[in-house]
Amino acid sequence: MFKILQLTDLHFGDIHPDSQRGDAATKELITRLVDEHSPDLIAITGDLIWSLAKESLVTFREVLAFINAFELPFAVTFGNHDSEADFDREALNLILLEQPHFVTPQALFRADGRLNYYVEFQDGGVSHRLYFIDSGDYDTYSFGEYGFIEPQQIDWLVENEKGFDGISQLFIHIPLEEYNRAKQMGLAVGHQDEEINCPGLNTGLFSRLYLHTKIKAVYCGHDHDNDFSADYFGIQLNYGRVTGFNTYGHLKRGGRLILIEEERIQSSIVE
Repeated sequence: MFKILQLTDLHFGDIHPDSQRGDAATKELITRLVDEHSPDLIAITGDLIWSLAKESLVTFREVLAFINAFELPFAVTFGNHDSEADFDREALNLILLEQPHFVTPQALFRADGRLNYYVEFQDGGVSHRLYFIDSGDYDTYSFGEYGFIEPQQIDWLVENEKGFDGISQLFIHIPLEEYNRAKQMGLAVGHQDEEINCPGLNTGLFSRLYLHTKIKAVYCGHDHDNDFSADYFGIQLNYGRVTGFNTYGHLKRGGRLILIEEERIQSSIVE
């Protein structure tokens, strides 16, 4: 069995009067979740920091040092709050790629500063791939508020899936429009207490996943009061559970534990 601990929306940084206490609580929670569940991989789906807080690039390095200290492989994709300051995605990428316990990224592809890669492993003779795609930050075209996954990123994913005889999963930050459709169809199971803040422009990622890949599950963050899962045409759409205390949201802080046993994938919220 292979275990993945998804953490999301950590929001470290000195941005509120009570930020230091919130960040300490976040570290305590993450440490407990790692100790209790002994994951093989930590997957962080964005908003590691408040980049508009003072000295946020220093905070980013400190967060990575904290994660590295577990001496476990970890993977990261960024969220909309990670690069709002005077540094861009590429500055974060360069720091991330030099971390000692950051996974070895396969088929590494940069698209306008967005980092895309996959991790591959086997369980019981079954090959698995975990794709990490940077869903961006804000929409400069004004279709909506948040960014969308670019066609070149989708093409990269589909191209890498060609000839792969295994099971794949995808980790992003901003939810797809199909999360909203699944909720409207009554398929969502779990907390669905916030508007689904998906991109205003649908670039067709889900249709390409469905028609041309082996993707069986998608995991996102972004919306702190949602943690539901939905089986949408055979692909499991999952929210993580908000992890950080230094941000909004009424849900108890936690993560999502993903269990992979040969061809079976199960996940549940852990607190």
